[in-house]
Amino acid sequence: MATPEQALAKMREICLALPDTSEGSHFQDIAFKVKGRLFATCGDSEGAWRIIFGLEPDHAKALTANDARFKRYPRDRRGVMLEPKNVKSWDEVRQLIAESYHLVAPRKSPAKKAASSKAPRAKTTRRKTR
Repeated sequence: MATPEQALAKMREICLALPDTSEGSHFQDIAFKVKGRLFATCGDSEGAWRIIFGLEPDHAKALTANDARFKRYPRDRRGVMLEPKNVKSWDEVRQLIAESYHLVAPRKSPAKKAASSKAPRAKTTRRKTR
């Protein structure tokens, strides 16, 4: 269980450790961006403190259906909300934030390069174009 202040400090630690990230604001909440693209927010712009991040739509749907701590974010089908008081493990939050980051990070981001270099690649043949 985290207080809002502890949650914001942890979110800064988690988000700003990722490559090419910055902190700004988004509708009075603290926003975390990679190369200008939003991947997480933390704040109380609507009256209650929440951490908001994006996941693949199927993952967001499954998470919110199977764990009452997580709620759907109504403005984005990928969005998931978590109140700081419901955080059981910051490692769990770190993994979810990393997924959100990887969904929006530009292709040439160092983090995407590192992640893609670990995955086996299928051989492809490139056609020459004129």
